Parts: sequence; C-alpha cells; structure tokens
Amino acid sequence: MPIWLAKLRKTATLAQFERIVALLWSIWKTRNSTVFRNELPQAVVTLIRLKKASAEWRIRHKLTTSIQPRNPPLSSPHTKQLVGIAWEKLPEGFIKVNFDGSKASHNAAGGYVIRDSSGNLIQAGACNLEAASILIAEATAMRNGLRAALEAGFSNIHIEGDNKILIQAVQGRI
Repeated sequence: MPIWLAKLRKTATLAQFERIVALLWSIWKTRNSTVFRNELPQAVVTLIRLKKASAEWRIRHKLTTSIQPRNPPLSSPHTKQLVGIAWEKLPEGFIKVNFDGSKASHNAAGGYVIRDSSGNLIQAGACNLEAASILIAEATAMRNGLRAALEAGFSNIHIEGDNKILIQAVQGRI
C-alpha cells in the first residue's frame, strides 16, 4: 500500500476509506479503458462503476459479517488455518454438479462438472460471458450444470458451489 494511502487509512473512518478505494478503483478502470480500448473517459461511466462497486462491496461485506461467529476465535487474528477441501462421495444413485465462475478484467466465464456417486466424470461444460459480473458468471454456470443434469435424465442431484450470495439466494435466505 502506498504511504499516502496508509496515512489516509489512519485518518479516515472505515466507510470513508472504503469509498475512496472504490473511487480510485473506478478511476483506474476508466484509465485502462481509455488506454487499452481507446474509449473516451466519461465521468458518468466512472461514477456508475463506482456506485456499482460500492454496492457490491457493501452487500458482500454485510453478508460475510452476518455469517461470522459471534464469539471471536481463540487463536490470533493473524493465524491462518489450513482447511482441507476434497470431493465428497455421494450416496448411490446421486450425481453432483460442481460449478464455478471467474472474472478477469473485461471477461467472465462459468463452468460446471457433473460426476456420478463414485466421482466419475459424466459431463462438463463452460461458457464465455464477456463482461458479465462474477455473480452472473456463477449463476449461469449453476443453471447450465443443473440444466445439463436434468436433460440427461437425472433427478437426484447434489449442487455444489462457492458463491455465498448465490447459495443464500437459492436457499431463500436473501
């Protein structure tokens, strides 16, 4: 972090600092569009990008703080815990649809993998979503995987992904 930004972090409230960082990010994105895509810089586009980024940050921050444990962990906040993640075997007769999305600069993509109860590959798919948001990429990947499983005739389907907003929306929690 540049020294001037670190000093600003010490003097501004957290909300002010978050808005300033979002503004700087929006200005940076406008600069990149001007330099790399020969677009004329437009203040309105920069402000819209700022509002969108700020709203997404507030939603994500609100969701992550609402699911944090009420009692702080006993370990130091600087201690990182390693968590093992592995594919879990399903009951016989079930299939699993794993989905994920990604976003890099001006491109987004989503994909899915369908496996049987033993972990054998049944089908996989991916799609380019151009300038879509990460939430749209994740949701599209989930929809495409679920659609492929249903079209293949499966009805006992376990769906697994890592986007908390999408999962909570599907569960009806948000």
